[in-house]
Amino acid sequence: MRVHGQPYRTIFVADDGVTVAVIDQTRLPFAFELQHLRTAEDAAAAISDMVVRGAPLIGVTAAYGVALGMRADASDAGLDRAVALLGATRPTAVNLRWALARMRNMLATHAPEQRMRLAYEEARRIADEDVAACAAIGRHGLGILGQIRA
Repeated sequence: MRVHGQPYRTIFVADDGVTVAVIDQTRLPFAFELQHLRTAEDAAAAISDMVVRGAPLIGVTAAYGVALGMRADASDAGLDRAVALLGATRPTAVNLRWALARMRNMLATHAPEQRMRLAYEEARRIADEDVAACAAIGRHGLGILGQIRA
């Protein structure tokens, strides 16, 4: 989406390369504000407090939350803590569980010193996949609407 001519995603890595920025959906439509997530706890709060909404975005936020957790502690115990913390935010959320399982499965096979970089890369892939899926839905929907109007 564009805000004042500038393109935004609902979630993205900030210019510092590690902080994760999200559009605060509790402020919409009256204000456009970004929240900056610096820790797995920040990501968990963004999910719990409904700063981020919608199943795919919750999953992407959880994936980035794991990446933030790997910044603090990339050990096996740190990975387990981050996944448990984020998983407890919405226990019935399918995309959340799916994203956390994907992150855990991928990261568990790598050495701790590689995990932070790999976690950010995987979270970005999950975000890009969601953007592509939304674009495909939009294209498909446009075709259907075009048929209805005809």
